[in-house]
Amino acid sequence: MHHLRHYWPTLLILVAGIVLSGLVALSLHTDQVERFQRQLERLADRATLSVENKFALQSGVLRGGVALFRASDRVTQADWRLFVERQQLEKYNPGILGMGFAAYAATPGEANRLASAYRGEAFKPLWPEGERADYSVITFLEPENERNRAALSFDMLSESNRRKAMERARATGEPALSHKIELVQEIDEDKQAGFLLYLPATQLVGGEEIFVGWVYSPLRAGDLFSTIANEPLYEDVEISMYDGEPSEETLLYGDPEAEVLPFHVDRRVEIGGIPITVRASPKPAFYTPSPTNALIRYFVLGLVITALIASLVFQQQRQRARVERQVEDRTAALREANERLVAEADARTEAESQLRQVQKMEAVGQLSGGIAHDFNNMLAIITGNLDMAQHTNSDTKRNKALSRAMMGAEKAAELTQRLLAFSRRQTLLPESIDPNKLVREMSELLRRTLGANVRLETVLAGGLWPVTADPSQLENAIVNLAVNARDAMPDGGKLTIETANAHLDDQYRLDHADAPTGQFVCIAVTDTGTGMPDEVQAKAVEPFYTTKGAGKGTGLGLSQVFGFVKQSGGHFAIYSEMGEGTTIRLYLPRALDEAKQKRLPVSEDPDDIPRAKEGETVLVVEDERAVREMSVNALVTLGYQVVEASSGMQALEKLGEMERCDLLFTDVVMAGLDGRQLADAVSEECPDLPVLFTTGFTPNAIVHNERLDHGVNLLPKPFTLQKLARHVRSAIDEKTGA
Repeated sequence: MHHLRHYWPTLLILVAGIVLSGLVALSLHTDQVERFQRQLERLADRATLSVENKFALQSGVLRGGVALFRASDRVTQADWRLFVERQQLEKYNPGILGMGFAAYAATPGEANRLASAYRGEAFKPLWPEGERADYSVITFLEPENERNRAALSFDMLSESNRRKAMERARATGEPALSHKIELVQEIDEDKQAGFLLYLPATQLVGGEEIFVGWVYSPLRAGDLFSTIANEPLYEDVEISMYDGEPSEETLLYGDPEAEVLPFHVDRRVEIGGIPITVRASPKPAFYTPSPTNALIRYFVLGLVITALIASLVFQQQRQRARVERQVEDRTAALREANERLVAEADARTEAESQLRQVQKMEAVGQLSGGIAHDFNNMLAIITGNLDMAQHTNSDTKRNKALSRAMMGAEKAAELTQRLLAFSRRQTLLPESIDPNKLVREMSELLRRTLGANVRLETVLAGGLWPVTADPSQLENAIVNLAVNARDAMPDGGKLTIETANAHLDDQYRLDHADAPTGQFVCIAVTDTGTGMPDEVQAKAVEPFYTTKGAGKGTGLGLSQVFGFVKQSGGHFAIYSEMGEGTTIRLYLPRALDEAKQKRLPVSEDPDDIPRAKEGETVLVVEDERAVREMSVNALVTLGYQVVEASSGMQALEKLGEMERCDLLFTDVVMAGLDGRQLADAVSEECPDLPVLFTTGFTPNAIVHNERLDHGVNLLPKPFTLQKLARHVRSAIDEKTGA
């Protein structure tokens, strides 16, 4: 036992390592299972949205058919066929067997007369026979094929399921969906579950709106939903659709024999007054890599590491025990002193390590928490208002909700720009600025911002040097400092903005290690507010750090100013005393030459959108499909002819085939040939072709020394239609001299 006491750390490491390995493996297993569950829920949501879009598209087509009847006092079979052909149902909505019209009649004789009037000699007598309260007769059903011909002259009011949907459509004037049925068109062995979508049709007769029947579409559930479920996205998930509550009887689409795991995610959506349940069930391959295998792998890895560490410690302890026995025989005092020194060193090292870890985690937690809080607020505004716009029938409420969603998107973009400013990764457009002129022009804006109880005073130095900086970012910096100063003077006070030439030398740098040296212009903003204690000054420029109450500040104001000044090659300094006030000095480098950047004219009128001139053509290059479609649609809306390409190589091919091209509009970051390389290649063949770059993040391809390359036209993402119109118009006109 006397010898075993030397090896207790080895036993402790073994026990602790086994327990820790198990806990870590179990935690990672839980995280992986939760990640797969969130992925399954996202797939269910996507499939549900696809179902809604399918029916929304077909409802819109039905409304077009209703409009055809309303616009004409007599719709012929040829008219109906032409209308249906133009819808291209097979291309845009496979699974829709066609579009039909069922005339309404009070008696069988009237039904046959109407069928004869609409179809001429090609009509068939009403079927099935029998006495009913009223009748409908399928007079048109296109496209014409063997299935649809089998349904002609069928009385859909003869079946209760169909009748309920038809009466609901007539009563509400909105699309109505039937429950699961077997369609009349199912004339062969390949039978599928089906349902029908109805919309009432009326005609104006003598100024009076008369109900004449139903425009409808027969839908085959298997063909319709397979276009959703067969996407590669759902390869490892079984997608099933049910008419109401899931059961074998209500199954519309899906393979009940498919090998799936014993749990699922259900989503319910109401289509035409009928609830449709979308179920996403994971297949065994969905959980790849397997969380269980990962748990075992991590646990075994932990055991291996534990064994290695324990082995090393065992060897160390064994050697140490040997040395201790030798030393113990000679001097017990030396052994005790040595053990004390080792313990103190270990404790100090551990304390320093823990302190560094706490500081690092505090900074990361503050940054990630601030980002999550602000972005979640913006996303709540966007998704909430889009959801309200989607579910309201009022144009006024819809427009108001869309406007608020756009405001939330713009604030999210502004937050991104502030984070880029702090991290010194924003794109600057520097030019030579007269600081005195800029401060004078901002004075009126600042007085309105500060309010009546804060007095603004400016002290502008004579013979002030010009500075090199981005004017819009400098204006934002001054406004941020003024707003912070106002908040520090709740009972009013005085805000002073001073300018002066300054020279930062090596002596100044001794006291401020991060300060550059040379000639600078100092812009000082001084308030008579409450001041800041030392601990607040130390954290003042950290992102999301704020002393204001919840909801009264993002904590990005000073960090944005700090990032802008540092990125501009300047220096930022804070001087504050409790109860006396605060002075913040911005040192910006003196401009030694003229640096002019093209600045687009700003219009506050949302309707002032420059449009295309006749025949102007834009080549759009974007590898992200959704963004490319948005850009193409926006340019078409502005009147431009548009040719699109999904890569740089495809753009070069299409440019060689184009008879005319007035602008190359390309993303910067693309796989393979990026936007900068594409522009260089195009300039060799078409040196006069203007290029407009767009990107959500400006990489080194077009930005050097943290500033946009000279002569580069850049439209940052995200952008509005007005910004796109102004940048495109400016890029084209700059080359043509218009």
